[in-house]
Amino acid sequence: MNLSSPYATFEQFLDHWDGVRLVTLKLLAVFGNRDLDYRLVPGWRTVGEIFHHIGGHQFYGCRGILLGRWKPLPGEADENWEAHQAAHIHSVEKLHQWLFSVQQLVRVWAGQASETALADFRKDNPWHEGMRGWLQLNHAYQDELHHRGQLYAIARLLGKTPPEVNVEEYPEFWDQRKWK
Repeated sequence: MNLSSPYATFEQFLDHWDGVRLVTLKLLAVFGNRDLDYRLVPGWRTVGEIFHHIGGHQFYGCRGILLGRWKPLPGEADENWEAHQAAHIHSVEKLHQWLFSVQQLVRVWAGQASETALADFRKDNPWHEGMRGWLQLNHAYQDELHHRGQLYAIARLLGKTPPEVNVEEYPEFWDQRKWK
């Protein structure tokens, strides 16, 4: 498949998102299970709900963009978001598995996507109708960064030391990607 954007190939974009997810998972690791119930302001998501939402936004959006399928199949996470969320938001380990598995699913779906999945207008999208696939994809990516910023602030308020933000700080990830 030859999915690409004006700035990078789709594979390069996903590779970069892997670096973003690496930092998100390192951030998740600074929280304990009891911290996941922390809510900064009444009515806002808890820490666990924010992490779950990051994966949920990516799952729903990327499946729809890449496969053109917005309705869940039996057993998929969004068949019952509330139950899926309840099963994950109180466990750092389960949230880690969720976020990691969604990142992997995006690559599987990319292998099944049509050649024009990112260029096409997604008129069937109940989420952001009329946007091109690549713009919707970037929306899910940016949502992770937005919520990760919230989680950095919350971590600091709880006395945690969040990880470095820059992917360059992680030679195990970055060194093999230099000059590509």
